[in-house]
Amino acid sequence: MSPAVPTWSAAPTPTFSIPGTWHRTKPCRKLIPVALSQRGGILSASGPRIVDVVIAGGGPAGCAAALTLCRHTDLSVMLVEQTGYGEDKVGETLSPAVLPLLDYLGVGEHFRQGNFAPSHAFTAAWGDEHVSTRDFLFTGRGHGWHLDRARFDAGLANAARSFGTQLVLGKRLKQVQKQDDGWRVDLSDDVQVQCRYLIDASGRSAWLGRAVGARTVQDDRLVGISAYFSSSDLPVESSSLVEAIPAGWWYSAPLPDGRMVAVLMTDADLLQASNADRSAFWNEAMAQAPNTRERLGLRTVSGDLQVWPAHSQQLEPSCGNGWVAAGDAAAAFDPLSSMGIGYALTTGIHAARLAASSITQKQDDSEQRQAYADDVRRHVNEYQNLKRSYYSVETRYRDQPFWARRQTATAA
Repeated sequence: MSPAVPTWSAAPTPTFSIPGTWHRTKPCRKLIPVALSQRGGILSASGPRIVDVVIAGGGPAGCAAALTLCRHTDLSVMLVEQTGYGEDKVGETLSPAVLPLLDYLGVGEHFRQGNFAPSHAFTAAWGDEHVSTRDFLFTGRGHGWHLDRARFDAGLANAARSFGTQLVLGKRLKQVQKQDDGWRVDLSDDVQVQCRYLIDASGRSAWLGRAVGARTVQDDRLVGISAYFSSSDLPVESSSLVEAIPAGWWYSAPLPDGRMVAVLMTDADLLQASNADRSAFWNEAMAQAPNTRERLGLRTVSGDLQVWPAHSQQLEPSCGNGWVAAGDAAAAFDPLSSMGIGYALTTGIHAARLAASSITQKQDDSEQRQAYADDVRRHVNEYQNLKRSYYSVETRYRDQPFWARRQTATAA
């Protein structure tokens, strides 16, 4: 009998205990198309700029923080994203449970009209060779979506700008310095910004948090090796697939533009220790995944293989006096959990609320910071329990290094 397919992506969105309810929202101005090739944003080296909040990172966490602040407060917000949203990013499947968050941010309808491909189920060959399916219908929330992540992120940034966020593309944060009245932030090209509060949404790098003294605690060495497969006349799969193999596991899913993405998840040291080059390692792993190989069919790989970090980690502490981390910068999870986007949006919202409270109340916010940090730790602990439980289901490869590490973690 096949094991149950993953249920994490249907799990409730994490909740935070920061008190307070906001009722006032601002209307959205007409959405302005984001120029994906835009470089340099809106700033030049003509002198320091002054804003209330600087957000580092324009992914879902940073955009959620910007949208929350601009829709519910009169604080000025600058969102700094070092890319131009033009790079390919590994596609993801968005759970229908995330829609209420998008509605709260005022972008739900824009998302529904975004022409993303529907996902009606997710499938897994996990624990044995048989494929099991879990239909989103049984979650009671409708279908999910296969995302073009670059377009999804650009849409969120576009919405944030339409609500009043200063969107800065193509610049990097180089240095932050604490001042009596806030922070001085140095960007690339000699741009200087002064602000009262910092939100770190810089992803697993947690650049801001580490710059102000926090440290990242890494739990494993997971990496993803991804490739895009050209569109074809073959029938298009409507579900994502997870398939376990000796060296890790595969994820594959269709993209809205007709292509497919396949990602091999393994440990970085296993890839480095292999005598084969990256392509040979990939091909050997593909030969061990009959279900993944079958759904890709005769499609050809477009572009080079890309390796990206996917390890679990936590930032300690996740917030401090005048700053807070959100999304992967606060806590990053194994992609198997499907927690990434939902957690990014949730923490972005609550990081914004913490920032606004700290600025507007002008009093000690240590109790609220402690509540935020406690909630991040609680979510990490809950995630670790789920992670151990699910990896323990796959016992066929327990003698292989990738699985032995996770079986040992389970036993511990």
